Amino acid sequence: MQTNLEKSQTNKHLLLSILIVGFVMLFANVAGQEITMLTTALLYVPVSGALVVLSIILAARFGVKGKHGISWIFFVGLATSWFIAEQLWLVYELVYDIDPFPSMADFFYFTGYPFLFLFSLYYLKPLKDAISRKTVAYASLVAMTLLVPSLYMAYDTDSEMSSFEVALALGYPIADAIVLVPALIGVILFFRGAVNFLWSLACIAIVLNVVADTGFLVSSMNGSYYTGHPVDLLFLWAYILFSFGVYSHIKIFKKYNIHESTQSLEDLR
Repeated sequence: MQTNLEKSQTNKHLLLSILIVGFVMLFANVAGQEITMLTTALLYVPVSGALVVLSIILAARFGVKGKHGISWIFFVGLATSWFIAEQLWLVYELVYDIDPFPSMADFFYFTGYPFLFLFSLYYLKPLKDAISRKTVAYASLVAMTLLVPSLYMAYDTDSEMSSFEVALALGYPIADAIVLVPALIGVILFFRGAVNFLWSLACIAIVLNVVADTGFLVSSMNGSYYTGHPVDLLFLWAYILFSFGVYSHIKIFKKYNIHESTQSLEDLR
């Protein structure tokens, strides 16, 4: 497992990455909306691309054996789908100068959610005996508690969007609530000492996506959204948290024979 020094260095790099992206977004907004749009669109390239590269590295090390190997293949599907979506958004907005919502980018965003859900399920499968009905009920309740305000705000907001666009926008918080359930189960197990640091980062990333999707939904419906809007910072931070979660796994499993994927999560903590 990682030494305290390695964990400290990883945490410092994570904090530094978050701060750098935050300051870049801040300065871009001060410079004007056109600079903000360009800067934000280009930021999505390295942050989403890094997640793809890191997830492929980890999936290649696991192979296809065992629940962990399969789970990381699903994660590659998530990272790849969202990377394609980000590039499509960039092309629509910067090259063709058209509104990327709704567009094919949404297809790839939504494609990523089943991959994320399946990743979570397969990653937790070795610990199914430790997951009680009470834990599932609690995680589901929290997810629904976060979902209901999103739906209420959407329906309570005057909008010039079409019915299709409203339904599509509402799909994001609903999908977020679904993937949030296994993530929260993992966090509960994390605090019990049953799973590793990935789950704390993954859960925060998913929560950030929930909040960002809610902000995107409301700002899109009232016409105030633009690329570089504060909600984009949450999306970017979510990518960073996911990437550092994967990176921490790469560092951990570098010291083990990771093809022994039947090993319990407790041993990998």
